[in-house]
Amino acid sequence: MSPRWTLALPLAAALVGAAALLPGCFAEAPVAQAATKPNVILILVDTFRADKIGTYGYTKRKTTPNLDAFASGAMVWDNAYSQDAWTVPSVASLFTGVDPQGHLCLNFRQGEKLATDTISDSQDTLAESFKAGGYTTAAFIKSTVISTSHGYSQGFDQFNIVGGADQAWGHSAKDLNDAAIPWLTTQVKSGKPFYAYLHFMDPHSPYKAPEPWYSKYKGSYTGPMDGAHVQLEDAFKAGKVTAADWERELSLYDSEVEYWDTEFGRLWGELQKAGAASNTVVVLVADHGEAFGEHNNVFHGNLYGENIHIPVMVRGPGVKAGRMKAYGQLIDVPPTLAEMTGLQKGKNWQGKSMVTAMGGGAGHTDVIYSEYAGQRMVIDPASGLKLIVGDGATKLFDIKADPLEKTNLAESRASDVTRLRAALDARQAAGVAIGKGAGKGKAEAMSADQCEMLKSLGYLEPDAPCTGAVKNDDDGDGK
Repeated sequence: MSPRWTLALPLAAALVGAAALLPGCFAEAPVAQAATKPNVILILVDTFRADKIGTYGYTKRKTTPNLDAFASGAMVWDNAYSQDAWTVPSVASLFTGVDPQGHLCLNFRQGEKLATDTISDSQDTLAESFKAGGYTTAAFIKSTVISTSHGYSQGFDQFNIVGGADQAWGHSAKDLNDAAIPWLTTQVKSGKPFYAYLHFMDPHSPYKAPEPWYSKYKGSYTGPMDGAHVQLEDAFKAGKVTAADWERELSLYDSEVEYWDTEFGRLWGELQKAGAASNTVVVLVADHGEAFGEHNNVFHGNLYGENIHIPVMVRGPGVKAGRMKAYGQLIDVPPTLAEMTGLQKGKNWQGKSMVTAMGGGAGHTDVIYSEYAGQRMVIDPASGLKLIVGDGATKLFDIKADPLEKTNLAESRASDVTRLRAALDARQAAGVAIGKGAGKGKAEAMSADQCEMLKSLGYLEPDAPCTGAVKNDDDGDGK
């Protein structure tokens, strides 16, 4: 972490005049002006596919009416991508503004005991920027893999791991709301600026929403699938998932989404009653999506659109409602919020502010980058070409013409493969250089409770050991 000046810039001025501001030209804010800073609430919904949201074109079931109403007054990023296809590195990128190879918080290490990578203290996190800017900071977390032992708590005054028996199932979202809403509404009314991070686990597997949502879309299905993670994983590996089974699993995922949306409606309603519309920026993102048989995959484990195309929505005073067509990525969120609130950027942040693009201007020209377990991906915003390497044969897709990524153009467009491979290698090298400079946090052992919870979420095999010594020799290249 690095010290920063306390900075302030009214939100409306940031959005209207951002293009005219030079880096480092923010004036130091007197204490008396602290109340003019907008509050910021960053909401992450785990495992949330963009194409399963009404605002992004989903019409099969009306599962997101509250989020769609929120989005109608927000700037919606149509082409946003996560930096990784699973939670630990993806959220670390959101927090640090750098690619996974830059923060090196990549992996579980499963020797005789389960351990995990950590975010190095030398990384500049978004929460630290808010803290240095005079904000009260708090996090409310439902995810077992996002905890204080992983370095995620850097910059937070409070880092609340929300308990309850329901983690990614049952009343998980209600548990989080019950913990967060009283704090949030009190802070909104206080007039003192705050930054809050909320991490919802719905609709992560197991897909078991509470009733009446769980049974809502069952229809005439009579098969065995009930939303359990291991059940679907075993059936998929055995090649025994039928078309009816896939439809049942998708319906259970939709039920989870609809349940979460009900709780999101409660959260947004309480914030509005507290007066948040006039002084609070609310940003909604996901860490990754979910696959249901597409590209011969299940859950989250590759770099196709169903896994890394994510929702990003920004709503608040001075933010124009509409659709941003420019390509963006999760690491663009920290610099965007920094510009909107007048905070200083972290020294290594690779993301770029999208304030100009949200105002109707051009987006940045950086390639969009993501990785997972040895796989690498870049998208060229200018052409819409997407290159994937490390997952069997090299793949090249034109995602503007072929959004479902069905036609591999790698053989017929070899020059584009060469061009994008050079861009991918350069982007990866930039992340590696940041990682070497920042260093790697020490792997830390997880508790037995965390280990058991990871088993229930499908991250670990049922017989994974949860006791003994920590093995710390993994190269940190994926899940």
